[in-house]
Amino acid sequence: MKQYRIQEIHGNLYYIISEDYNERLLAVLRGKMKIEQKEHPSKIPYRNPCCVGDYVLVNETDQEDSYPVIEEILPRKNMLVRASPYEIQPLGSNLDFAVLITSLKQPDLRSGFIDRFLIACYSDNIEPVIFFTKCDLLNPDQEEDIEFVKQSIYYKNILSYVYWDNLLQSGNREPLNRILSKIHYHDSLKSLKDFLIEIKEGTVLLAGQSGTGKSTLTNLIIGKEVQKTRETSKTTGKGRHTTTTSSLFPVNENLILIDTPGIKEWGLAHLTKREIFECYPEWKDKIGMCKFRNCEHLSQIEGCVIQEAIYQNILPEWRKENLEHILQSLDYYERIRPGDYKKPTGRFHNKFF
Repeated sequence: MKQYRIQEIHGNLYYIISEDYNERLLAVLRGKMKIEQKEHPSKIPYRNPCCVGDYVLVNETDQEDSYPVIEEILPRKNMLVRASPYEIQPLGSNLDFAVLITSLKQPDLRSGFIDRFLIACYSDNIEPVIFFTKCDLLNPDQEEDIEFVKQSIYYKNILSYVYWDNLLQSGNREPLNRILSKIHYHDSLKSLKDFLIEIKEGTVLLAGQSGTGKSTLTNLIIGKEVQKTRETSKTTGKGRHTTTTSSLFPVNENLILIDTPGIKEWGLAHLTKREIFECYPEWKDKIGMCKFRNCEHLSQIEGCVIQEAIYQNILPEWRKENLEHILQSLDYYERIRPGDYKKPTGRFHNKFF
């Protein structure tokens, strides 16, 4: 058997590429692997036992009318997923970085979405990166836009890799600079140029909402158009889907990109409340210091150092509200009734007859 890496997944068919990334084949999964796949601790099933970025062992066939067969998925270093209570969707595996491309305007910044992404990364030891785009669309005279900028700067204080730029006109950050001057912020903010220098090795996954610039950034990194791009809808103000499945692109011998479909909601139903609390970098140095070893970090528990940190306002109010909404969404999952319409994104709508 030979080792390959999964490049794309289309139903029951898998595009795989060789270790040197020069050979590309279409393969199928051994039937027993669908039955024997490992179950997530949450008991929520995976949408697919394989994931783009997986290293697999493949049994090649000499018959012209038969596909090579994936016999084994090799152990993963990590895997970025989103989940509803009924399905886990793998986005990419064996990652060195996961980059969230998020616009400051059109569509407007959603800090709750960012926080869910960070939790998904930290829950499986993935290095998160945030790239804020569309800096040229900010209005320095609007309080809402000033607040967007302040929130983006906060992430710079808790993460190692944060960037700001206009992907279509690199360096066009004049409205952003005017807001920075207005709030008396004088530290430099990293740009696309810095991103291309610092995030240039390993397997890098790009994620985000539709219309934020994932495919544009993919094309910039590779140096040619490999992913189609579309403008944001003028009617809804939201992005339009251009990427429909995760795709792995070898850029050079050192850099591998995984571009993912646009994501509207980032469900975290596969995680417990305790796991979510322990994914916040603000109190990572306090993990394991609670009075009780099996502390769930809930507000009514005595001697919880995380709750003490929250009480002391270690989180800004908007990030605290995001955390409360995330925790409440887990309770909401438990109240879903049989017959409710369930979406794999984690959103639910009741049926009325």
